[in-house]
Amino acid sequence: MEDLGSDVDNAEHDEEFFSDIVSCLERYSEGDMSALEDIELDLEGTPPFFRAAWDACRTIPPGETRSYRWLAAEAGSPQAMRAAGQAMARNRFSLIIPCHRVISSDGGLGGYGGGGLGVKARLLQMELDRATSEGVP
Repeated sequence: MEDLGSDVDNAEHDEEFFSDIVSCLERYSEGDMSALEDIELDLEGTPPFFRAAWDACRTIPPGETRSYRWLAAEAGSPQAMRAAGQAMARNRFSLIIPCHRVISSDGGLGGYGGGGLGVKARLLQMELDRATSEGVP
């Protein structure tokens, strides 16, 4: 709460406010790979390129990956691979905007601020295993 500073000065405590999001996260952890798609985000004030990159990232199916080059193109700036990387690095919703599905063009994992490369690798493997077990290529 301290990190939020003045953003919470007029906030009201509502224990039920995030109950739908918690439910989606629980469904995802139990194997429902589409559960996170049900979470709506308020991205007001987000730079347009970041928003476009985050929206594109959310279209990557579970168990699949795309490159930063693909992400930049989908966000409308095909040459902006570094900016696509910055958008992923500044993503504060790392499961909901599944930046773990974005990798380098050479197949390397790239970076991952949502817990490090080990977490990124485990998330990708978990999704691939679940997608494969469900018959999704």
